[in-house]
Amino acid sequence: MEAEKRRRGRPTGSRVDPGERRALLLDAAERAIRANGPEVGLGDVAAEAGFVRSAVYAMYPNRDALLAALSERTAQRLLADITRRAEGSSDLRQRMALFFDVVCGWIAAEPDVHRALNSDPATGVFEQLAAAVEFMLTAAFAADARAPASAPWSRAIVGSAVSAAEWWCRTGTMTRAELVEHLTALCWDGGAALPFVDDDIKAIDIRRP
Repeated sequence: MEAEKRRRGRPTGSRVDPGERRALLLDAAERAIRANGPEVGLGDVAAEAGFVRSAVYAMYPNRDALLAALSERTAQRLLADITRRAEGSSDLRQRMALFFDVVCGWIAAEPDVHRALNSDPATGVFEQLAAAVEFMLTAAFAADARAPASAPWSRAIVGSAVSAAEWWCRTGTMTRAELVEHLTALCWDGGAALPFVDDDIKAIDIRRP
């Protein structure tokens, strides 16, 4: 009976689960970045979420911590989208094309969020994606002698998509499908497909803009 009285005597009102509060803050951070640009601070996030600033600091001690958490969540969502779209396909080239398509599509759709979440190369969304690709390559290589290449190859794959997508967003010189096919051909066919000849490097004028 006494225990029952204590339970009934607890303060009334809703209690937000810590995980739910983190999700609310990350949602608010995305909205704040879209509205105000990639340089938003924790105060902007608190205002967008309707929380006092101390509530944000209780979950994320600084802006870098919040952006790292948002980067991780965003990378998980992008990977989930790739997995969903690739479901049932055993075509490895197509899977690579889907990876590039999702990444390029996200950069085009979320330019400010992209810039905010890649301000720190060590914790940004594309480092998160590269780490996932590295894990998959390492598992695929297993005891293969090429296993040490997993880390640089994964960053080269993701980095090529990011750099090319940023250029594409600036110039708009081709369709997204064309861009994805060019990236896929380069990564799938490798350097052997490049039409270089011995004199190409000598002919390059580095002073050219």
